[in-house]
Amino acid sequence: MNQYTEIVIVGGGISGLAAAYYLERTARKQGLTIHTTIVEKEAQLGGKIATQRQDGFVFEGGPESFVTRKPEAWELCQELGLQERLVGTTSSGKNYVLRHGRPAIVPSGPGSFLATPLLSPGGKLRLLKEPFVKPRSETSDESLGSFLRRRLGDEMVDNIVKPAIGSVYLGDVDEMSVQVSFGRFAEMEQQHGSVVKGMVALMKEKSAARKASGEPRPAKKPAFATLQGGLIELVNTLAERIQGEILRGTAVTTLEHNPAQTKPYALMLSSGRMLRADVVVLATPTFVMADLLDGVVETAVIEQLRAIPYNPVTTVNVAFNRRDIADPFDGFGVVVPESESSQLLAIEGMSAKFPHRAPDDQFVLRAFVGGQNQPDLAELPDNELIDLVRRELATIFDITAEPTQVHIQRWLPANPQPPVGHLAMVAQVERTLARQLPMLYLTGAGLRGQGIPDCIRQSRDVVAHILADLQPTAVHA
Repeated sequence: MNQYTEIVIVGGGISGLAAAYYLERTARKQGLTIHTTIVEKEAQLGGKIATQRQDGFVFEGGPESFVTRKPEAWELCQELGLQERLVGTTSSGKNYVLRHGRPAIVPSGPGSFLATPLLSPGGKLRLLKEPFVKPRSETSDESLGSFLRRRLGDEMVDNIVKPAIGSVYLGDVDEMSVQVSFGRFAEMEQQHGSVVKGMVALMKEKSAARKASGEPRPAKKPAFATLQGGLIELVNTLAERIQGEILRGTAVTTLEHNPAQTKPYALMLSSGRMLRADVVVLATPTFVMADLLDGVVETAVIEQLRAIPYNPVTTVNVAFNRRDIADPFDGFGVVVPESESSQLLAIEGMSAKFPHRAPDDQFVLRAFVGGQNQPDLAELPDNELIDLVRRELATIFDITAEPTQVHIQRWLPANPQPPVGHLAMVAQVERTLARQLPMLYLTGAGLRGQGIPDCIRQSRDVVAHILADLQPTAVHA
């Protein structure tokens, strides 16, 4: 009998770290003896979480916060003792859409929707019809664009929703799977016949459950939250809590499977070391999964994993002296529709969103360049990229001052773009792997959601599957 169950996790982003953390925590509770090893090819853990702290600034090259509506990241921070470090967005910020080269505020309530120049009278009437639009009879997947156009109308999608979604997911709503990106809304339509009716029903259910339990109304959480020193705090805290080995700056060069071996998986590392494992978790982009599994599993799986598109993006944080800006932008962000001539995807008002991330006399904006429609821009040399961003900021905000700081982070590629039918394809891949490579599991942003809470949720679910599969053979302490 094995002395312990050896688990190797390939990838030290939030998915891999969460998987290791929950594996160790849950195994201890169940009295199972395991040993985890994380292998991360980069010197820094965190994957797309890339915080840089310098001269009183906290710059984020990747995600700068997480949504709290999905509770996994918020709950993990609480569990790790980081609750006092959590910071919410300010309440004053507004969202904007670029219209004729200038920011136009996104309506946030019935009155502002009636007044907004972003929708024609016909577009506003169409939006009001949402509760009365007949739901789709089929339950199969469809594009997010198709879903939203049916429910909200073309104008709402093209003028407001599409640029907002595109700036976050870096893709086209008319190609993205609704089941992956906004599966909850699709469920609301099926269950309640309308997104509006579904949201009302959900609020009533939560209120009734709270009253029945006798619990007081919970403290209101901010819509978005981060950590005082940047999201890297979550990464570092997870790494500190993990008892297993963490190999940084080390790549897995080959993966082999031999069921005749006591530990059937062999992973050769770039350092020359070989790891033997009972269990392997691939917590990488799907194209990396395909590379590692090539020649180990049937070709169809490799092709399916490689077919998931990823789009490039470069983020550019630009800081200015406040005294050099006549009218500092007070919004959370400006998204750019395809109809506009701007070469940016979006601009975030970092100083409005999280003032603590810069000295009081500094003002920070973050620009996004690249995406599906302009991928080459993400690869511009630094000087050309900075010139482009400064031209755009001058046009949009009349900011012509010299920057005090510039921080550039390139993601080539960046975000996965799950197409229609994506979840069914992922399920098929996992069924094939379960037959051909037992005790090998997949997790990460390219599978069932790419936000930080989504990644944590998926890794938590994978851990439950691993420990359930291990129960007949795992060694108890």
